Amino acid sequence: MKKRWIMPDVRELPMDAHLTAFFSGSPIHPVAARILASRGIVNAQDVKAFVHPDWKVHIHDPFLFSHMEEAVQRVFRAIYEGERITVYGDYDADGVTGSAVIIEAIRSLSEANGIRLRHTPHAIPVIVDSYIPHRDNEGYGLHPASVRRLYDRGTKLIITVDCGIANVQEIALARSLGMDVIVVDHHEFGDELPDSIIIHPRIPNETYPFKYLAAVGVAWKFATALFIEARRTGIEIADGAEKWLLDLVSIATVTDMVPLVGENRVLEVYGLKVLNKTRRPGLRMLIQSAGMTQGSLTTDSIGFGIGPRINAAGRMDHASLALRLLLAETDEEATDLAEQIEGQNRDRQKAVARIMKEAEAQYEAKNQTSAVLAFWSDAWPPALVGLVAGRFLDRTGCPTIAIGKHGEKWTGSGRSFMHYDITAAVKRAGEGILSRAGGHIQACGFSFSGHDPQEFAERLFMDANHVLSNVDCSPTLQIDAELGFEELNWSLVETLDLLEPFGIGFARPKFLTTKLFVTSADLVGQTQKHLRCVLTSSSGRSVKFIGFNLADRKDIVSVGKTVDVVYDVGVNEWKGKKNLQCKLVDVRAV
Repeated sequence: MKKRWIMPDVRELPMDAHLTAFFSGSPIHPVAARILASRGIVNAQDVKAFVHPDWKVHIHDPFLFSHMEEAVQRVFRAIYEGERITVYGDYDADGVTGSAVIIEAIRSLSEANGIRLRHTPHAIPVIVDSYIPHRDNEGYGLHPASVRRLYDRGTKLIITVDCGIANVQEIALARSLGMDVIVVDHHEFGDELPDSIIIHPRIPNETYPFKYLAAVGVAWKFATALFIEARRTGIEIADGAEKWLLDLVSIATVTDMVPLVGENRVLEVYGLKVLNKTRRPGLRMLIQSAGMTQGSLTTDSIGFGIGPRINAAGRMDHASLALRLLLAETDEEATDLAEQIEGQNRDRQKAVARIMKEAEAQYEAKNQTSAVLAFWSDAWPPALVGLVAGRFLDRTGCPTIAIGKHGEKWTGSGRSFMHYDITAAVKRAGEGILSRAGGHIQACGFSFSGHDPQEFAERLFMDANHVLSNVDCSPTLQIDAELGFEELNWSLVETLDLLEPFGIGFARPKFLTTKLFVTSADLVGQTQKHLRCVLTSSSGRSVKFIGFNLADRKDIVSVGKTVDVVYDVGVNEWKGKKNLQCKLVDVRAV
């Protein structure tokens, strides 16, 4: 589907003097002002806060959460009384990293994993374990069977991470069995909240000022509060210990696609610093097995390298493997686990390629006219259908659901844009059909049995056609600035590096250059899916472009034709040599 190109209406630009000062005198490419202005950063104060976020000013006190004090005291009571604490996490990267943050924080609360009480010289062991449900066999969130399983093994306190806010009945069961529950979550919730201590930035009457933390961010706030209380009570916790947990926070803040603005941007800026010098054997081995270099990791490294590998464990086998990797204490253990996950990631890539091919065949055959796309097959593993939905959303701009089957249960995932709350939509359409549903405005998961997916899809089509009847659903492409080829230089690359990190809410800048002559073009890659070309401006300068998965544009980009292109700018490094690389995002014939 053809995308609408949108250029910003920039009326006010920061002064170059301000930019030079705030970027510590580094040479700043003139386009920096246009990039910042297109994101609403137009005055000296905003530029300063963006370029040099102040930890003391922009990181909020964790005790601003309404129920943080209660949650902290409940954990310390569990520790002092020797109770078993189970951290119950989701199976994606957000749940896994968030679980690791809380487990490590609780284990760090005392010397040798024990706290010495004031009235006794003896150490009380910190009994903390974990539970992550199997993605296909159990599904998302708490379940009655898993609650009873935790009760049977002696758990007294459950801490949910990236789940729990919608598990009203399951938490009621836990409470009836004598277990307390702390919910650490950020997902959508229903009319009734669970009987638990809730740390969630968006529940009604919540006083915490920043509402868009990933679950790992909420978990980190909890860990920080535990460290603050430990220091207050005389337990020796090193100053800045909470900052060493930010490598984990940096990962899921990217993978869970929360906006990289406000406090999230500060966490990501500092988190990337920690990630690039992480002391965790598991992360070091994972980075190495992915072929990346510690010290030069960016949000792209997380989004395309680290995150997919952590998620692969839960998609292809069990997410506990990824959690064990993050908590590994030796290089030997970490190397073995990283190799297993690397193999699972390769298997995941092959399986997704097969499913995408089948989904594309459905797309062509059905010629769907609804505002929503729906694909399903009883041969698709439910763990992988979210990736299919996401790719079709990116490609078409249409909200998309994809459904697979495990045993007798159909399980699906949906992806959408801000104008269409996909979680609310599937709940409306699935009334009387769905057994479980939950998620965010832009992402959801659901399951059902005993019904045909066609029935559910048709209901969703009707809902979308009604809600989106007056909404232009054609995909858009936001462009930051128009450039001439003479402006493509290393100063631009260095300036973009200074504007990192990029992600949701602050995407990598995209540029437009018009009326370019195609001097060479061919398809490359093992499957010939990538478009490589050389484009020449009217001034005679030629630039190499690579368009990943843009083989379908080969007729537009053919030798002798004139095109307008949208692209981003980066660096391609091969055998120690760095070259400026322009990545083709979209192209039009002139």
